[in-house]
Amino acid sequence: MPSQPWTLTREHFLDEAETCQLLAGVEATAATETSTSVFVDRLIIECLLWSGLQTSEFCRLQVKDVCLDNSACFTVSGKRDRRRLVYLPDRLNALLQTYLDDVRPALVADAPAPVDAFIINERGKAYERTALYRRVTRILKQHGFGERASVQLLRHTYGYLAYKCSGSNLLFTQRQLGHAHPMVTAVYAQFVEEDYGQVANDVVNQLTQFDASQYSKGPST
Repeated sequence: MPSQPWTLTREHFLDEAETCQLLAGVEATAATETSTSVFVDRLIIECLLWSGLQTSEFCRLQVKDVCLDNSACFTVSGKRDRRRLVYLPDRLNALLQTYLDDVRPALVADAPAPVDAFIINERGKAYERTALYRRVTRILKQHGFGERASVQLLRHTYGYLAYKCSGSNLLFTQRQLGHAHPMVTAVYAQFVEEDYGQVANDVVNQLTQFDASQYSKGPST
């Protein structure tokens, strides 16, 4: 059980329109400014937005923790050395591949020592939490979310979208975010409106997809 209740307000996450605004902004900037820094800005925002990772979890990621085979995912080290797989959408594949094949090798080429961290800065060094937090808030401010800018804004946005767009799949959202108890994850449910009459019908309608004859208990021959 969670040690104490916590609350989430509408200001703690971006809705669908705001999320699209942020994505369009970082994509447009990356298209017009082809610098490495702008590419990394977009990578950081999209990785955090589509994974819901905490700052410390993202900083701890190593290259070996990134899998692009079949279902792309991060192997995330959480609290008490717990590890979980966080599955990523296909839209991240090309960004991650370009970063790992071209951008990151260029960044570490002149690094004074080998670096295993997945996300690194322009000096070829691993990020620590405060520096990454500052970079994220700078990017969010640049795209119009100054008063709400934080890594947690992206984490809560993912929690909201994951719960809503997965058809209120609480277990999926809980596992993606690494919550110890589903009561923590359930906080996102209050922001998802559903037609309960339609849901009640869906429970029955889904049954029509099955071939009832497969479950017949008639006499065997």
